[in-house]
Amino acid sequence: MHYDFKESRCELVVLKNAFNEPMHVHDFDELVVISGGSAIHVIDDQEYPVVRGDVFVIRGEHYHTFKNSTNLDVSNVLFRRDYFEELEKEFADLPGFKALFIDEPRYRKNQKFKSKLRINSNQLLEVIHLLNAIRSEQDKTLPGFNKAKERILEFLIINICRYYSKEEKPHSKSLLRISKALDFMENNYEKHITNCFLARITNMSESNFRFSFKKITGLSPIGFLVKLRIEKAVEIMGATPNINVTETSLKTGFEDSAYFSKKFKEIVGITPMAYLKKVRALEE
Repeated sequence: MHYDFKESRCELVVLKNAFNEPMHVHDFDELVVISGGSAIHVIDDQEYPVVRGDVFVIRGEHYHTFKNSTNLDVSNVLFRRDYFEELEKEFADLPGFKALFIDEPRYRKNQKFKSKLRINSNQLLEVIHLLNAIRSEQDKTLPGFNKAKERILEFLIINICRYYSKEEKPHSKSLLRISKALDFMENNYEKHITNCFLARITNMSESNFRFSFKKITGLSPIGFLVKLRIEKAVEIMGATPNINVTETSLKTGFEDSAYFSKKFKEIVGITPMAYLKKVRALEE
């Protein structure tokens, strides 16, 4: 599904008494607020119940729909990918942002949607007030209305991230903590990282950290780090075809190039040398 944003980078679509629609995928992301009723949210091959007060993000690459809806009212804030990339940088240090907008959608299947945000009635009224402000700007189209929509959306994001960072549900609290470790690993993958250090920055015991990390991501912390390093190695090789295997292994945190080559083949399917040959052939 394609949406024509025209000059806008975000749009509000409100569905009252939403009916069942075919499974679909689209080239934008969306923030979903269930403002009334209930339904079954179908995403990829999983089904989850949603009710009034549920707030979650749908990344565009996932097939999804609602079914078995009852008086379902949904507010969808659609936003372009390039705009989200700006928001991701702007709100990188905002507690709850990474957990709600990136990690919850990424690891939803492992968590069985138990880490979604559910706001109370007062919080929902605040959210609806901001959504109505976006809708007003959208309808009136006064000078500067697109920028006004973005500013209101950004304030809305700050509010719901605050709500999420105060969540008391065990799954949400766990995801918030694990998100700190994921963020650190993604930004420091080339450094020496231990389970002990990651547990400390998440304020968890080492055993509880390892258990929670695998439950959320499906991988052990070290397994995740190795996979992340290999993914970064692929990026580096693609950007700098003249680099050699040893240099790549050192740049991505592997002290042993033989171990790097072994893991690279396990994850990518071919050796790093063979991969480099393919990249260099494309450059010729």
